[in-house]
Amino acid sequence: MNKSRITGTKFYKESQLLEPVARFAKRKGFCLQKVELPFYEYRIDLYGFSRKSDATVAIELKLNDWRQALKQSLLYQLCADLVYIAMPESSVKRVVRAELQVNGVGLIAVLESGGCSCVLQAKKHAEVRPFYRLSQIEYLKGVASA
Repeated sequence: MNKSRITGTKFYKESQLLEPVARFAKRKGFCLQKVELPFYEYRIDLYGFSRKSDATVAIELKLNDWRQALKQSLLYQLCADLVYIAMPESSVKRVVRAELQVNGVGLIAVLESGGCSCVLQAKKHAEVRPFYRLSQIEYLKGVASA
């Protein structure tokens, strides 16, 4: 059986969410981007930096398991000013938004049309550690200039 029939959406791999989310982040000013940026034992699906606003963003892509995405997102708050979870629009309906909101984690719905919609805005938080944040920014700048 086709996995897209099981999930009720055209998305059946997390990697299919990446392009629309990367475009969305660029429109928000996060033009320096890195996919699968290592951070501890995880890889941040998309990490971005906006020179204009001097802000960083980490985005975790998930098809269904928003609770696992939240766990990872809380770790990513150590190195990013804003943290989001991006999921297919059909999966966003099952997310308990209050749990994300209390932790300052935002939520992006990826539409079947290929667009994105910000369902819950991420909040800047006190967990970010300057050392980690600056290390990631320097890495992005190095990748961009290479």
